[in-house]
Amino acid sequence: MSFSKSKNLERKLDNFAKEAKNELNNVCGSSLWESLGFVFFDQLEESEKIAKANFYYGQLQIINEIRFSI
Repeated sequence: MSFSKSKNLERKLDNFAKEAKNELNNVCGSSLWESLGFVFFDQLEESEKIAKANFYYGQLQIINEIRFSI
């Protein structure tokens, strides 16, 4: 992969990660989930919030896997 494509991919991954973290902060009401991980989501009262939190946490996991493999 060329240097410019690699940098472009990194920027895109950063944007996806920021969006996912912002959504998780909104759903969870704080950034405490960052230190506790997905266990924090069990504390949420609404099943819709739990599902949304799991979705965005999954996105972050995929982003990290992609970064690791580059």
